[in-house]
Amino acid sequence: MTNNWVYKGFGNENSFKELARNFNTSEYIVKILINRGVEPSKIGQFLNPDENNFYDPFLMKGMKESVGRIKESIEKRENILIYGDYDVDGITSTSILYRFFKMVGLKPYFFIPHRLEEGYGVSKNGIDFAFSKNVTLMITVDCGTTAFEEIEYAKRKGLDVIVTDHHEVSDKLPSAFSIVNPNRDDETYPFKSLAGCGVVFKLIQALDKSIGLDFSVIDNFIDFVTLGTIADVVPLIDENRTITSIGLKHLKNVKNFGIKSLIEVSDLQRNLINSYHVGFILAPRINAMGRMDNATKAVNLLITDDKKEAEKLAKELNKKNRLRQEVDQDVYDEAVEMIERGSLHKNRTIVVAKENWHEGVIGIVASRLVEKYNKPTIMISIVDDIGKGSGRSTQNFHLYNALKELEDILLSFGGHRLAAGITLKRENIEAFKIRFEEYAKLKSEWKDYEKNIEIDCILPLDTIDLDFYEKLEKLEPFGYMNPQPVFLSKKVDVVGYPLILKDKHLRVCLKQGERAFDAIWFNNGKEMMSKLTQPGKQFDVVYNIMKNEYSGKILLQLRIIDIMESE
Repeated sequence: MTNNWVYKGFGNENSFKELARNFNTSEYIVKILINRGVEPSKIGQFLNPDENNFYDPFLMKGMKESVGRIKESIEKRENILIYGDYDVDGITSTSILYRFFKMVGLKPYFFIPHRLEEGYGVSKNGIDFAFSKNVTLMITVDCGTTAFEEIEYAKRKGLDVIVTDHHEVSDKLPSAFSIVNPNRDDETYPFKSLAGCGVVFKLIQALDKSIGLDFSVIDNFIDFVTLGTIADVVPLIDENRTITSIGLKHLKNVKNFGIKSLIEVSDLQRNLINSYHVGFILAPRINAMGRMDNATKAVNLLITDDKKEAEKLAKELNKKNRLRQEVDQDVYDEAVEMIERGSLHKNRTIVVAKENWHEGVIGIVASRLVEKYNKPTIMISIVDDIGKGSGRSTQNFHLYNALKELEDILLSFGGHRLAAGITLKRENIEAFKIRFEEYAKLKSEWKDYEKNIEIDCILPLDTIDLDFYEKLEKLEPFGYMNPQPVFLSKKVDVVGYPLILKDKHLRVCLKQGERAFDAIWFNNGKEMMSKLTQPGKQFDVVYNIMKNEYSGKILLQLRIIDIMESE
């Protein structure tokens, strides 16, 4: 599949230069922001996010009622249960609320369902556990919006239920005491894309405004909210940008024993941590326990105040992650073989099903398959007569809406635009494959499945230096809807002879005018070697800029995304 280079609209050069002077940055940084839809008046706020950017939490529906009920529970010293989820968002959400209640003098309980035995969402098993502990208030985090029967069951058991969630909402809401979810149909809150832990953070901000806490909400919880927000791949814009920007600074000096121990077993340097390290190194280790076993130990890691226990638990999570990687690779290899053998990659969608695939890794594998084939993908593990599936999607295909059209053949489903889970009978899997593909054909064209590379701006190589890179770093944290900037340099020469590293990566020296840079192209070495060694050829190169530290020196390197012969 050839890549389609998409040039973002480049505006008035003079206005870029003037704005750059006003905000003490580069005109190319201004271009990136304007082309990404940032209003000129908001550039300063984007480059320097702070606590003043947070919205009033009481703007969110259900917040006033939730705060009132929690205040009552604190005053009466009620038994409270936090009902969480087994992914990083659910684990951090649970940990935040647990630590909060401990700090105000209560002894809360928490419950995380077992992924393989109970699955996602509120279960009667968890409610029975709450009842056995004489709990009178249950607060769900990162789940609960679709738990209609379970919340009725909890009410019959004498529990009040406060739902805090961020997942898509169906046509009606459960009859909970209160529901705080920025995706409610009647919601007017200015930002709808908070993660579950972000919603919990707003709840604690609201409690602080209402009762005046004697500790800092930012200092005590922003680390956890940052982990969950980045891990859940929500848009890193608006309030999420404020959370993660402040939070990453806090992570560099983190006090929590669990997070510190996790950073240490991951061989990371705290002072260098960025969104990539959180999303691709720390988050998988937290996730691994919930994928392969029970996520309770991951919560224990984040709530313990015992340094030795934290170190022990971090090592356990690290070990579990290595096992997860092995199982993940086995399932991925099987899925690719099935897709290639059946030519499924020629369809608009990919649905693969197999007996007893490990349910804990099928979501990760679906993500890897989307990356490989650029098609909405659902992986289904069949146990007895039931298939449990995990889906991931491309930017231009709304997965949740597609599943809503097929709900008559599903036992259950939930999620959002880019990720979802389903349960269905074995006998309906083939019908699901056919109808899912038909839906995609109706809603999209083949061009939607080209791999688009969005170019932020054309950049001369002689612009790149450490001063420019420092200005570029002000755009962090990078993630969904705020990706690492992609640059294009035209008519670039290849200097010397490229090297193949580890039999698959390409290392090459690129030069434009008098400026030359070391560049690396991951996983594309052999395919491009002959193309780049043709004498007298110049190339247009699309890339990111990376910083490396070697022997005390800071060096800038280009990470190649694509190359095309210059016209």
